Amino acid sequence: MSNLKVENFEDREKDILKYLEKNGEPGRSMGFKCMDEFYTIKDNGCTDWTGHSSSGKTYLALETLMTQAEIYGKRTALFAPDIGNYNEIWSKLMMMHSGKNFNALHGNKATEDDILKCKSWINYHFLILTQIDIKKNVSPLDFWEFICEYKDDAGVIHSGLLDSWKNCSHEFGGREDTYLDKVLAQRNALAEQYNKHFHTIAHPAKTEMEETESDTQGKGKKKYKRRVPTANDIKGGPSWFANGKCIITVDLPDKTKNGLDVYISKAKPEGVGKPGSVINRIFLDQSRHRFYEDYFGQKRFTFTKDSELVAPMNFNNDDPNLQPF
Repeated sequence: MSNLKVENFEDREKDILKYLEKNGEPGRSMGFKCMDEFYTIKDNGCTDWTGHSSSGKTYLALETLMTQAEIYGKRTALFAPDIGNYNEIWSKLMMMHSGKNFNALHGNKATEDDILKCKSWINYHFLILTQIDIKKNVSPLDFWEFICEYKDDAGVIHSGLLDSWKNCSHEFGGREDTYLDKVLAQRNALAEQYNKHFHTIAHPAKTEMEETESDTQGKGKKKYKRRVPTANDIKGGPSWFANGKCIITVDLPDKTKNGLDVYISKAKPEGVGKPGSVINRIFLDQSRHRFYEDYFGQKRFTFTKDSELVAPMNFNNDDPNLQPF
């Protein structure tokens, strides 16, 4: 028997009228005005984040989730072995939310009172997942289904961050592209059915490209130029681009500075954004553990109120004290 059916307008009329009332349900801002044109967030969607190692992709994803919690009250579950253990993940979230540090590097070390003030807010908005049995691998489907099914006294989870794809168990059973087509389609369907947003950190394949070949010493040495990865460079191939909803590359073009470049390869469904790039607009304030945007010469965090943007601020995006990763 077929697994398809015809959906009736009468069953969906209220949803259609609600969709009209919400102007086609554009997504929520990730917090930066410079990004609103290219990327917004809907509950029933997916975002894949890629970029070279230490490019800031996980950090910017966490910034996005922190803003969704601070502004919209959204709850997120994190399965993030790449970030670290429970202490490392929780302290990272606490530092981002409070601006305090777990060391005295920047002169604003957190106190026990600071932790007590933050713990309820962090523990409500962020659920840190771990394996019950480390001998049993976790598949992506295990993670997504947990997000969909979980509910506690505080309510449901709205989104999940998987960091990273390589930490999950994958049963290809043959071709990897066929596996990806199947499992990513399942992810998209679960996000739509359960009204969740799934974030995935997925590493690219090697993206150095041969630039020139020199033979100054008669040894045929080759010089290579680093290339910013695209959606098609994610390990596993073009299936990511074919099945992805929103796909974002984060790049740190100069590791001696603190500015990120953000490339949006795909933004789906219509209305949540569009392909494009945001270059030299988003920076990391290491002492505050948060990103900010250069907004017409003003340093604007996602938690900055527009009324506070009165006059251009004197700040140096190349300040060595702001070095990021």
